[in-house]
This record gives sequence, C-alpha cells and structure tokens, in this order.
Amino acid sequence: MDSVGRVVRRGTTLGALSVVLGVLTTGTATAGTVTAGTVTAGQDSGARSARVAPAAENIQLGSWMSQLGGTIGDRPLNQIVIPGSHDAGSAGITKNSGMCDAGDTVDTARMWPELASSMSRTQSGSLVEQLEAGSRYLDLRLCKQGDRWYSYHGGPLGRQFFDSLGGNQGIVPGEARELADWINRHPKEIVILRVKTTGPAATLKEDSRAAIASLGGLVGGGALDNPAIADGSLKPTSTYNEFMAAGKHVVVVDDTDSTSYPWAWQQPNVQDYRGSYVGVSAKWDDILKAALDPALEQKTYDAILRRGDEVLGRTPEPGSEKKFFVQQAMIDPSNSIPSAAVIQILEKLKLVSEWKADNFLISMENELNRQLLAKLRTSWNNTNVTDNMNIVMTDDVNQNRNGVAAGELQREIISKNLPQRITSHTFYNSTRKADGTWTGPSALSGAGTAFRYVGDRQAVSAMRDGGVQVLGVGVDGNIWHNLRRPDGSWQGWNALLAADNKKVGFAAKDIAIATAPNGDAQVVAVGKDGYAYHNIRFADGSWQGWSSMPGHDAGLLKATRAAAARMPDGSTQVLVFGGDGRMRLGTRAADGAWSSWKTVAGVNAPDFAGSALSIAALPNGDSQIAAIGNDGNVWHTTHRADGSWSDWGLPAGVSGGTMEASAVSLAGMPDGSVQVAAVGRDGNVHHGVRSSSGDWTPFQRVSGIKGAGAFAGDQVGIAGLPDGSSQLILTTR
Repeated sequence: MDSVGRVVRRGTTLGALSVVLGVLTTGTATAGTVTAGTVTAGQDSGARSARVAPAAENIQLGSWMSQLGGTIGDRPLNQIVIPGSHDAGSAGITKNSGMCDAGDTVDTARMWPELASSMSRTQSGSLVEQLEAGSRYLDLRLCKQGDRWYSYHGGPLGRQFFDSLGGNQGIVPGEARELADWINRHPKEIVILRVKTTGPAATLKEDSRAAIASLGGLVGGGALDNPAIADGSLKPTSTYNEFMAAGKHVVVVDDTDSTSYPWAWQQPNVQDYRGSYVGVSAKWDDILKAALDPALEQKTYDAILRRGDEVLGRTPEPGSEKKFFVQQAMIDPSNSIPSAAVIQILEKLKLVSEWKADNFLISMENELNRQLLAKLRTSWNNTNVTDNMNIVMTDDVNQNRNGVAAGELQREIISKNLPQRITSHTFYNSTRKADGTWTGPSALSGAGTAFRYVGDRQAVSAMRDGGVQVLGVGVDGNIWHNLRRPDGSWQGWNALLAADNKKVGFAAKDIAIATAPNGDAQVVAVGKDGYAYHNIRFADGSWQGWSSMPGHDAGLLKATRAAAARMPDGSTQVLVFGGDGRMRLGTRAADGAWSSWKTVAGVNAPDFAGSALSIAALPNGDSQIAAIGNDGNVWHTTHRADGSWSDWGLPAGVSGGTMEASAVSLAGMPDGSVQVAAVGRDGNVHHGVRSSSGDWTPFQRVSGIKGAGAFAGDQVGIAGLPDGSSQLILTTR
C-alpha cells in the first residue's frame, strides 16, 4: 500500500504530521519508539541456523523456469509458486528524484521529501536486478509527469520508465527498455507485469492506453504478437508448456481500466489478493498509540505472517481458483510513520546510520523477509500450504543483509515447486476407470473454508447413481461426512451429532459405512469409550441418530475396528474386531433386527485376530472379507450366501510371496470381481483384483501425487461403482 500519505488521503490533515514531528523533536516520545520491534538474539539465531535444502541451493535464479521446466511444465501458471516484487520500480526513488503531481501522497511528500522517500522505496535493485534475483511478477506503478513516464510510489518519483526525447541530448533511455531487453533474452522465463498508472486527470485514460500499448510493443505483448493471447486460448490456468508452445512468455495485467487490448488482461478478472494484505488503522490517535508501543514492529510482522497462515489454509472462493493469487507479504507502513520520523532525527544526531534513515521501510522489510524465510522453511514447507501458493510478492527482492543472503528468500520460494514434504493424513481421491486406467490423486478440500481435509480414519461407500459417500475422523477426533456426486463435484464436509444426538461432534476411533440401492447408508462407529454405535443417513440427507449396538452377550458391543457391507437382500453385514481382539460377524436385517454375533474362525485357530479388516458384498449374496493378521499379511476368505465359509488364503504380493500391509479395503464389483486396496509394508498404496473365478492379479502400486510413481499412504478405502469403475479415498502417511 502507498506509504506516507495513506492516512492523509483518508481525511487526516497535514497538520497532524507536523504535530507528530514537533512532539518527537522535543524528546517527549519514549525510548521504545526507537527500539520498537527489536528481535532477541535467540530469535535471530534460530532463523539463521535454518538450513537451505540442497535442491533450493541449486536453483539458478536468472533462469529458474527454464531449469525447472520438467517439473512445472504441465502445471497451470497460477499453480506455480513465483516470487514477485511489490512496487518494483521504486528503487530509483530518492529525496531529490522529484514528485508525481498526481500521486496520492504528493502534498505530504513535498513537505518531508526525505521521510517520503525513505517510506516509499521498497526495492533496492533495478527491475533487471529483480528479474535476475528470481522475481517473475513485477508490480509497476507509473506516473506521467509532463511528457514523460516515471516509476513512482505514493508521491516520490523513481527512474524514467519510457525513452523520451532529451533535446540536444537525443534519446533519454528509460528503464522499460532494459526490462524488455531482459525479457526478450529469456524466452523460457514467463514474466507477469501488473501495470497501474496515474497522471493528469483530463488525459489519464488516453495516456494510460498509450502507456500500455508502448509497454506491449517493447516486451512482445502488442497487437502483432502471437494470436494465442488474443484469441483467449491462454489464461492464468494455462500451463507453462502451453505458454511456451504459443511462443508467449510475458503477461501484461492491465490495472488502468483504459484499454481493450486482448493481450492486456484486465486486473480484476485475472488476479486476486484473497485478503492477504494486512492494513492498519488510518486514525492518527491509533497511529500515535502504536508509535509508543515498543513491540509495534514485531506485532506487525506477526500479523502479516498470521494472515499468511489464514489465506494459505483457506480454500479459494469460487472463481478465484482461475486467477493468479498474489500473496502480499509486505508491510503497511502507516503506523511506522512516527518511527520513521524519529529515525530521520536520530540520523541528524549521528545516532543511527544514514542507510537506515534513507531506507526505513526497506529496513523493516528486511526483518520481515528474514522471518518470512524462516516461516517458508518450517510451517510453510508442506503440501497443504505450498499447493495453495502462487505469487509471493515481497519487498527488497535483492536483500543481502540481516541474515538473509542474496537470493536466499527467492530460492526458498521457488523451491516450493519441487517435491515438498507431504502433509500427513491429508485425504485424496483417485479414480480407477472401468478400463483399468487411473486418474491422479487429487486432494479433498477441508471442512468449512479449510484448504485441505486432514484426518485419521476414513470409510467410503458406493451409491447406485455413481456417487460415493465418505466418512472421515478429522483432526478434532470427530466424524465428518461428505458426498462425491456422479459428476465428480463434492457436497462438502458436515460434522455428525454426538452420541446424545444433540450437540455437534461424535468422537470416534473407527468408522464404517455401507449404502443401500435406495440411497440410505448404514453407519457404524467405534466411540472413544470403546463401544460400537449405529446410525443411518437417509437418502434425503437426514440422520436417524446414534444408538448403541447389542453385544455378543447380554451387554453392549465393544470393538476396536469395524467394517460394513450392504447385502443384496437389504441386510447389512458388520465385521468387527471385538474388545477381546476376536473377529466377529453380525447382521442387521432389513427390518432393523440384529442377529447374534458369530466368531470368525482363524487360520488353524478358533478365531482370527489382527489389526485391520474389510468386508464387501457381491451380487450373488456372498461377502468377501480381507483382514491383516497378527503376522502382518493380508488374508482373504469368502462368507457364502448359504452361510458357509471358504478357507483363509494369502493373495499374492507385489512380486510374488505374500502381501504384507498395514491397511486394507475391499470393493465388490457388479461383475462379481473384487478390487482390493492396501497400504503395503513399503508404505505405498497398492491395488489388486480378485476375479469372479477366484484368481488374483498381483498387487500394483497406485500412482502418486503430481505424477509420482507411488502414493505413500496411511489409510485407504475403495468403493466399486455400477459402471465398473472404482473410487479410492487415500490418506497420506
């Protein structure tokens, strides 16, 4: 946001700043004003000791898109993590560089030019130096002053932007030509230029249109450029490879509202800030109070990083997922104006350095960037954050001070395009089509506005219309319900009521779901108290409510794990490991009556004990059971429609032998086959098929996230659909 005059243009008088300066020069302000935001040595050493990942160290900042082409090639541009420059043209601002007559803080800036320049300069490097430092998004503010265009910020002018005639001196070069030269020499680096203009009001629209046209002509965005940009085939959601194939490597985001050039994308339509900017109060009494707060600067940094947590953990609003997301990781300087004024005075007294007096905002940003770097290496270093990043716009892209080496922050931002630490227990969905081909896993959005759903246990059940119902035990320990519609869209997560069927939140250790042809779903849960409970979700979305399940004796059923299958006759078979560890099978008839529980015989043992189990129904009335025994192997048996049992058998593993696993799930298919998903001992999800004749295919790995050869999983559920396809719900390890 523009600096010194933010409060002025919101109705505050210029005299208020005079009062502040008068107070400060009399020495009335407390010492805390000067030392605000000092970080302790312990905090600093913690960030400095953070190690840069080897992959990040090898990133070539001047050509990183080309270098990572194999990684980002098939990724939409608005899903590539890109360093950006806030007020990119402000490096040339000095106290003597002049003022933009149309600037929104020009009156204040003229009164205190040294203060204005110190608070308006956000970059220490030129546009080309920022590009060489890895930035690929330049936030350009242009002011027409007389017959020339300059970069500006608030009031102060920076360097001349376009070439101009200089009388006897001939052509006076502008920075835009240097920018264009760099872009044209780097055809595999996509550069996004966001352009905002100001100037004389009477001719501003015409002047702005001319400026956009001039810039387009220089950087390759003009009317004679590749028609791919003009016919609408390229968008923020187009991939890097699609841009390269079209011969397009510069994007002009037009914030002037003055042009209709098809190659100059209109700002509101193609980029979104998602509320990532942390503003402050514009009231002078609030600013004065803040100036006396010795912890002001650290509170500012904390607020910015906390806002980052919020926006990166929030699902994009409908429509914004099609735009660039520009995360504004920089400071609103309004509350810092009094502190900056103090620094000006102290510099005259030789109590602070001339550099800090001339670069107060940059000095603050240098500390923010240091803390931002630490954040990127810790809590922002996992897929549930980096998948939601796009353009990370910062100040002082060329920072080389305060514990941040040149290029260190940008390399860390760019490295988020490389394989990241996968967030544990995140829910993903994958489809196995009827022809045996797969879609790649896609993450499920979280409950409410949460970006991702993270949970412990999960269960999935197919519906006759091609949809699936999903249950998940969330990080809160409670059961949540979701529904994937036949078209692939999701209903969204809803929490189930507690066991008393009043307050929201049923805490569970395990869950199971089985859906009838009419859409009703039988739900079984093992509560935190170790008892089994039953519920019904009716086809209209209403719920019957929880009831305790009868046990194998006079009491209630105790269990550790549960699975369920809806049978062709309308009954539901429920399989559990009881509180005593024994596998038991019970049946809920179509009329709601429960049968007695029967112990399932083991392998050369009176009962089967293990760690995981699953049950699936077949069209002929048989039920298929898979379980992981105490030996760690997947075992299989059939409970026939006539009540008899087959012997336990060992499906073949990935490369022969047995299939050792930590989780298993079965799905009965319309053709009488059974599909099995399991998390193998190698930690990856595998899939196998048992044909209707009883033959098994070897287990094969399920493809991983973003084209990886394997999915490292923790839990897995599979449901077979009427068209022969199946849906997997997988959770990361």
